[in-house]
Amino acid sequence: MKILGIDTSCDETSIAILEIKKEKIKVLANVISSQVKIHQKYGGVFPSLAKREHQKNLIIIFKEALKNANLLKRKTFKLNFKNIENILKRDEELLINFKEFFKKYGFSRIDLISITQGPGLEPCLFVGINFAKALSLVSKTKILPINHIKAHLFSSFLSFDKIPKILFPALGLIVSGGHTQLLLLKSFKNIKTIGQTKDDAAGECLDKTARILGLPYPGGPQIEKLALNCKSNFFNIKLPRPMIYQKNYDFSFSGLKTAVYYDFSKRPKEIRNSLKYKQEMAKEIQEAVFDSLLIKTKRAILDLNIKTLLTGGGVFSNKLLREKITLLSKELNVDLFLPEREYCTDNGAMVALTGYLEINFMNFKKYGKITAKPNLNI
Repeated sequence: MKILGIDTSCDETSIAILEIKKEKIKVLANVISSQVKIHQKYGGVFPSLAKREHQKNLIIIFKEALKNANLLKRKTFKLNFKNIENILKRDEELLINFKEFFKKYGFSRIDLISITQGPGLEPCLFVGINFAKALSLVSKTKILPINHIKAHLFSSFLSFDKIPKILFPALGLIVSGGHTQLLLLKSFKNIKTIGQTKDDAAGECLDKTARILGLPYPGGPQIEKLALNCKSNFFNIKLPRPMIYQKNYDFSFSGLKTAVYYDFSKRPKEIRNSLKYKQEMAKEIQEAVFDSLLIKTKRAILDLNIKTLLTGGGVFSNKLLREKITLLSKELNVDLFLPEREYCTDNGAMVALTGYLEINFMNFKKYGKITAKPNLNI
């Protein structure tokens, strides 16, 4: 089974092709086009600009993915461009690129197209969905809409040669720029959200506190870099760990962000602009965010008799968080599934894999019209 995975949920355009045979996974291609440099001057993702970049880049990376997977063919399909124009009428640049590509090329058989339908930025989601619909029309391949959170949840499976066996009940911890959630899995078919952030996501908190310190976007990697080089505790910075004493599995990070702002504001200019202060603040920000995550995760594991811990999301690229979650899993004797760094951020491979899991392991249902669902949850 060859599966094409497409993700345009935010500021990364990604297309991947997976081959899965007898549950053996082979990533034939996983191409990602990042928009980080484009959005840096705005200090965050600018949705309409992100949408235009997806329109511009989709065919480019689609061709590259086909080439990497050895599926690109000179033989073209018989096309009804009028129908394609109806699908891509709001994506003018993508339509032009689409027509040019299919006048020259085709591709070998794909068995399934998996497309992220949410959560994410609505304008960006629609570009990917429309592209998937146009591809489906060309190749007569079925489309399966995928929940982006589920894709992150199972992204660690891409590091295995075969779909791994996991022990239930399992806990999922998703930590990214847009999402911070704890998920309880009683089986592949029974997944529910048991905790989530009440305000900012953890990754969003890292980005916003980095901005307070005058660091460029994205802030998470900048915070990590400064924290790694911190060798002192001269300023004795203490930040809160919000909601850790509440008997639930929810998170909150907006108060932490405010505490950073107050500490920064009260410091003399020469101190808050100093490298030593920024390093110490970055270290404490990381510790505060990760302590909050780990305390709630530990509580859920003990309360719910968890056997397996699944992790995913861009913040798991952070070295310290990876170390801390590994130590916690050993302390509590639970199996840990931690994605490789290349699969932590948004990527088409996790979307393709989740399509396979939906059909073979989960509660796959028939669906109606595929549309963007920016607030989709589990």
